[in-house]
Amino acid sequence: MSSKLVGFIHTTPATIGMVENFMKRYLPGTDYVHVYNGLVKRDNFSSPIGVTPKINLLRYANFALELQRAGCNLIVSCCSLMPRATEYASRVVDIPVIQLDSIVLQKAVENYDKIGVEVTTDYVIPYVKEGLESRAAVLGKKVKIVFSENTSALELFNKGEFETYDRIVLEDMKKLEEKGVDCILMGQIPFAMMEEKIKEASFKVPVLFAGEIAFKYIAELLN
Repeated sequence: MSSKLVGFIHTTPATIGMVENFMKRYLPGTDYVHVYNGLVKRDNFSSPIGVTPKINLLRYANFALELQRAGCNLIVSCCSLMPRATEYASRVVDIPVIQLDSIVLQKAVENYDKIGVEVTTDYVIPYVKEGLESRAAVLGKKVKIVFSENTSALELFNKGEFETYDRIVLEDMKKLEEKGVDCILMGQIPFAMMEEKIKEASFKVPVLFAGEIAFKYIAELLN
């Protein structure tokens, strides 16, 4: 058994397998456990856009306490709608609690001025905007954020129509590239499932998603 244990919090089953793949690739030998609760996603999408339901703040705090008691050295949230809940949960435990896409947001702000953001739901926009602008403020710089146009494709993902979903996402990314952005930030964590298709599309600008960058960051934190 590894001496390190990572706890992952999921709001959709899709990210469980994604995490498994990246952990085996970049942190072989590191132990991990998953916590999944579909009620978090349900309550997020039944609340107004930009509002993190109080019940989800409480759930995340309880998840964090449970994972700390289980012996985790690090807790990772795998939902881009939950940065506020992640920060809230970090206050009740003595181990780091991070967003899986936090390092990706940071790198986008550090290295680029005009950031194209691919999203498939309006619900994620306030959180990505808040995450980018707050990080830019710390660095004393301003960034221009350009969001993709199609914000309804998540419905296809939820129905399991992944081929159509992937096609729409890639088309939207091409449109962002045509707008002269410096990079394309994949604004939702499950986009990492499209890693191979993104690479095959050969975009002219850097594409940032919560894959290799994020899991190498986890390895750094554990060390």
